[in-house]
Amino acid sequence: MRRPLLIVDSGSGGFTVLDAIRERLPGLSYSYAADYAGCPYGERSPEEIMRRTMALVNAAQARRQHGMIVIACNTASTQILPQLRDVYSIPVVGVVPAIKPACERHPMGTLLLLATPQTVHGDYLDDLVARFSQGVRLDRYGSTDLVRLAEASLHVAPTLKDVARVLSSVPAKSYDAVILGCTHFPLLKVPLKLFFGDAELIDSAQGIASRVFALDEDRLSFNAENAFYVTQRSGPPSPFFVRYALPDPDLVELNL
Repeated sequence: MRRPLLIVDSGSGGFTVLDAIRERLPGLSYSYAADYAGCPYGERSPEEIMRRTMALVNAAQARRQHGMIVIACNTASTQILPQLRDVYSIPVVGVVPAIKPACERHPMGTLLLLATPQTVHGDYLDDLVARFSQGVRLDRYGSTDLVRLAEASLHVAPTLKDVARVLSSVPAKSYDAVILGCTHFPLLKVPLKLFFGDAELIDSAQGIASRVFALDEDRLSFNAENAFYVTQRSGPPSPFFVRYALPDPDLVELNL
């Protein structure tokens, strides 16, 4: 039976993944679930991230059944995927920083990973780096202030000065590529491009869209009503509701 796609994020970063998915699957039906009350996840413990993400998925599933789940949050994906796959029989797709494609495109290059502190210092990332970064110089920088700036960018366009203030501690060097290891960060692509100059900005959205497309196999529904679940009445402005064909947000309470 065909059912909507469920996209889960700590906030609005998942919309950058949704854009790529909608390009591959026009007319796709979906639910978007955002834990605005818990955002940013990068400041929370792994245990709390797991509890909140699982509770948000459960709350969305209780409202309507879905054909696939996308955890559109790098920080949550590094913590919760095995547990979700134990609970739900439908495909669960996570987001990981684009370490592999960045290293393939820039062998022997100098790269920077921008992510949240939880992602930057996590064992999952250490494994990705060990597997794919041979010959590459990879610096890491974790910031939750950049997540907050990305959320604010939905209401007021950020400037180069705003980004430079948040990234004032980034090593002063030229990078071949900057890996956007948080789905919020593509919301800041314009000022980030100005800040990093000629560096290529690489994110995971197209890879996730390709994975959803490959796993579809008649699981997902099209041209049905979408849903928007939030844990706090904040987030994107009303034009987002029109752009993504979303109704007014449905406030959900997490069972923590």
